[in-house]
Amino acid sequence: MQTVLSLSIKGHPLAEQSKVILPEKIREKKPKWKTPKPEYLLLTLDGKTVQPEKYRFKKDEENLRFLVEKEVFKKEAAGGEPKIIGILKRFGFEWEPASDSGHMRYGPKAALMIDLVSEYAWQSANELNIPSFRIKGTNMFNLNVPAIREHADLFGERLYTIHVDDEDFILKYAACFQQFSMLKDWQISYKHIPFGMFEIADSYRLEQSGECLLGFRLRRFYMPDYHIFCRDLEHSKEVTLKVHRKIHEKMRELGNEYVSLYNLTKSFFEENRDFFKKMAKEETNPILLHFVPEKKYYWVINVEYHITDELKRSREIATVQIDVGNAKRFEIKYVNEKRKPVYPPILHIAIIGGIERYLFTVFDTALKLDPPRLPLWLAPVQVRVIPVSDGFLNEADKIADEIRKNGIRVDVDDRSLTLPKKVREAETEWVNYILVIGQREIDSGVLPVRDREARKIRQMRLQQLMETIGKKTKNKPFQPLTFPKYLSKRPQFSF
Repeated sequence: MQTVLSLSIKGHPLAEQSKVILPEKIREKKPKWKTPKPEYLLLTLDGKTVQPEKYRFKKDEENLRFLVEKEVFKKEAAGGEPKIIGILKRFGFEWEPASDSGHMRYGPKAALMIDLVSEYAWQSANELNIPSFRIKGTNMFNLNVPAIREHADLFGERLYTIHVDDEDFILKYAACFQQFSMLKDWQISYKHIPFGMFEIADSYRLEQSGECLLGFRLRRFYMPDYHIFCRDLEHSKEVTLKVHRKIHEKMRELGNEYVSLYNLTKSFFEENRDFFKKMAKEETNPILLHFVPEKKYYWVINVEYHITDELKRSREIATVQIDVGNAKRFEIKYVNEKRKPVYPPILHIAIIGGIERYLFTVFDTALKLDPPRLPLWLAPVQVRVIPVSDGFLNEADKIADEIRKNGIRVDVDDRSLTLPKKVREAETEWVNYILVIGQREIDSGVLPVRDREARKIRQMRLQQLMETIGKKTKNKPFQPLTFPKYLSKRPQFSF
């Protein structure tokens, strides 16, 4: 006979109320689900459904075809390392050789971009105009807490586990545990609904080491996890439509498009046809539907938004889910108008995707431009000032300081190199604007500005340049340089 020892301890209701110490055989037991044959349909933009094998793809639906081939027909994409990997390394995104597989390190410019995108994710969440709270928390949770154990079992095998003081812990794979643990202690009224909770979650997923891909498939990453708590299922669908529009808007801002995979239960699809017609209005391609077993997951729909990279591979970036199970599991509830407790549906949202995956998308999109370039707000160095000789360094420095005071990242190439070499290196680093300063520029006040996007040298006064940059970066996050402004003061490192 198996013995189960239960301890009830007064204190924090989630962390200590129910400590359950289980024998090893029970602790290792996983829920068994019969795996039915996957069922897929394509939902056209006019609301019709078609079997994937019978669908005739149009010329402009190539990215959808790649997604269908991958998900439905399990067709392997072309092999090889994408060009983006070399570009990521040049900007300081690298594997950490002294850590586990799938763990990255971020050089000075990469770290700057990570911080900028983190703020952009929070800004994007607030653009939904839903009252939201930003939090921080731990990354390790006790598997003896029943709610944690149940959620972890649903997640599956990709868990980082740690054994400490005779107890098992997992490293969190999203922000759910911390946010839900915190919310359990809040007194929530219907007057507070809807509201959101946001965290840049230090996340861990034990991906297959051979499948790890720099900047995309990682074992350790930053997830800007946003949860919105809704009144009921109908309300959650209304909010999902807002999120859905925002997710597409953010990708189109980069000049890219998503193709979408909807994982959902068949009953939810059949009972909510009007909802899916509204979702389809925001899509530019038919939607791939993947039906999952009823009540197997805590959600009724899980939308994956995919880009297609240079190797014609579908890559999941953003997501939104309607969760109908975790509120009860974690004892999160609000009091309605009738003073009755209600377990709210929860939206799980990554508007721009994981931080690293968003940057993967940025670089992948940049490589398709001529010449390749980053969005100006995200470029580590927006302006480089190059004096034609050492005698003009002071004037170059004054111009750089004026630019910096206007919230623009600028550096100065003060090295003893030839002018053509300095310009060539700035172009290799994808610097958006390059200013060469000599006597003529000082006398006239007119600067020859090498504009990377326009692919030409523009004659501009300093004020005009700063106004141009200000307009292009309006309402975007800003961070100052995370390295010395003088190139001569930097050790040799990746960009």
